[in-house]
Amino acid sequence: MDIINFNIILDLIEKACVIFVIAYLVTNLKSFREVLDGKLTIKNQLILIIIFGAIAIFATYSGFQVAGAIANVRDLAPMIAGLVGGPIVGLGAGLIGGLHRLTIGGITAIPCAISTMLAGLIAGLIWLINGKRFIGIWWAVLFAILMETLHMILILLLATPYSQALTVVSNIYLPMLVANGLGMLIFAFMITIIIKNRKEDK
Repeated sequence: MDIINFNIILDLIEKACVIFVIAYLVTNLKSFREVLDGKLTIKNQLILIIIFGAIAIFATYSGFQVAGAIANVRDLAPMIAGLVGGPIVGLGAGLIGGLHRLTIGGITAIPCAISTMLAGLIAGLIWLINGKRFIGIWWAVLFAILMETLHMILILLLATPYSQALTVVSNIYLPMLVANGLGMLIFAFMITIIIKNRKEDK
């Protein structure tokens, strides 16, 4: 691993940790606990959409330019939203983060926006398929890894010129894979503990 990739990984992990702290505060909200208990209402879903959408925007602004693209952990927010709140929450957060990414522009604007939206939607569908339950730590990490891989594929397919898209992917794929995977690992571990504790308290 060259020094550039290592520095990018460290920076993205730092950003993921900031998001983790924010997400930890979110887990103490009444709306979040209701969603974890399967009590979905228009109000608590809307609250989580706004919160995780805002986290996605923060992740974009806290990212940094690499070969004309923005290295970031934006997809982490809608992924978490979908895995705990379902497709409406996931897609809603993804739309906020994705549409905001479009406004910034750049050669990867479209594939990155699509990836963020898909991250929330697919996460929500996984939640549905799993019986409206969180899928667990390692499945969540695997999903994050696969989602970032899809993100890179979309960049290669949709960004032009292809030579620059290839340069972008070669520079940010590993750092974003590690940062998003680690961020999901930490958050999934935290969610699992919260769910376990709430079951024991009932």
